[in-house]
Amino acid sequence: MSKTKHKLSDIARQMMSGVVQIHVEGYIEEDIQSVLNPSIKIPGTWSGSGFFVKYKNLKGYIVTNGHVARNAVKVEISSMLTSEERFEAEVIGLVKQLEPDVALIKIKEDELIRFNKTAIQPIEYLELREGTGPSRGEAIKAIGYPMGMIEPNITGGEITNFISGSEYTTERFVTNAAINPGNSGGPSISEDGKVVGLNTAVMIDAENIGFITPSSFVKIIIKNLLLQNEPHFAAIGGKLQKNANNFNPLLKQSQAKGVIVSKVIVKGFLDAAKIQPRDVILSINKVEFDRHGIVIGKEGLYRHKNIYDVMKLVPIGEEAEITFLRNGEVKKTKALAMRNPEKGIISNPILNERTYLEAFGMIIQPLSIEIIQAIQEVDPSAQIELIQMIDQDKPMLVVTHIYLGTQADEIEWPLGELIIKANNKEIHTIGELQKIISNNKNGTVLLECRSGTIGYFKVNQPTNSHLDVPREKKE
Repeated sequence: MSKTKHKLSDIARQMMSGVVQIHVEGYIEEDIQSVLNPSIKIPGTWSGSGFFVKYKNLKGYIVTNGHVARNAVKVEISSMLTSEERFEAEVIGLVKQLEPDVALIKIKEDELIRFNKTAIQPIEYLELREGTGPSRGEAIKAIGYPMGMIEPNITGGEITNFISGSEYTTERFVTNAAINPGNSGGPSISEDGKVVGLNTAVMIDAENIGFITPSSFVKIIIKNLLLQNEPHFAAIGGKLQKNANNFNPLLKQSQAKGVIVSKVIVKGFLDAAKIQPRDVILSINKVEFDRHGIVIGKEGLYRHKNIYDVMKLVPIGEEAEITFLRNGEVKKTKALAMRNPEKGIISNPILNERTYLEAFGMIIQPLSIEIIQAIQEVDPSAQIELIQMIDQDKPMLVVTHIYLGTQADEIEWPLGELIIKANNKEIHTIGELQKIISNNKNGTVLLECRSGTIGYFKVNQPTNSHLDVPREKKE
């Protein structure tokens, strides 16, 4: 065994004591029934891995995957330091859309005291690697609790490739180290004794291909969770397209370098920086991009880090400088990094945060990405109408379930209908619809849909409404 491999194995064994197994009771979110009818919640249990993170002076905080903590009702952790004892933990926050797949949990104060008294040695807090990421071919060790094993497992491998992010996704490292169900959420560590990233996923039906979320993204998520309670990355605030030499006369450029701004989102980052469509972004914070939006320079030689990855790593609220080309002239501008303005149709994967109304024999919910995906599986033809709603500035209400033998069933009200008016008044929220129904307890309600479909319903009994309030965060 080489000195490097021997040293890495020793470091991995030492850091192994900072890795924990996470036991979760919660709701199975993938069930289509619970998406279309939130009154149905399918209970389940699962496990994952995590690690005590070294961050400022925090104690008892654990990093894991977002999918491990999402829709959890009860969370416990166990550690090789404490035999088979379990300790109750709470979810501090997570990236709900799992991009990146990161969550932060914490052992409760009294449980942390009990943990420290029970442990055979002090907690090993693992440090996130700073600066540039690993290089291709760099040796790593992935640590976790795969397949529900009660003792931590160490697998060896290398960083084999990189996958750059996009407008909606974040960068990932590719590794040949084994990452299996249950192993995700643990750390991948390098010879310097630092965490290079968070074990995130394995590619199904492919041998020796696993994915790691870089520590740089994990760190900024932790910061956002602690400061803002919900993590958001800085976004570019517009649409970009690749440059090409065909555009040279139009853009008055000598050669195709940098990316073209094709659209600027109102009140977004590019808008704040006074960038206009057909401007060409050459660099952000002095990081230059080629015509594909890929970073130019030494780092770009070995990996395709792109403009979206660069932007996401600028802390929200921090000033960022853009160098751009306009009418053949190179200019500079600055603006504060910010998330994109929120659209009306959002992703809402957390079951306990979904609001819905049960009225006239149907379930009505705010339209979300998850509902669109679920309805596609039930009725593919409904997807065409719903997809057009993604870019709406205001929320939309959608019918997601019809109960048999009810008023809605009697008039054959279709699944996926988008309600736009109630008693001739435009509506966008559950609250607005509920108010109209409540004000007509002994009358009727006329609902109008975007497709032109109408429904005329008698309010002959109290509305059976449900409003799931998001669980209160415990500090």
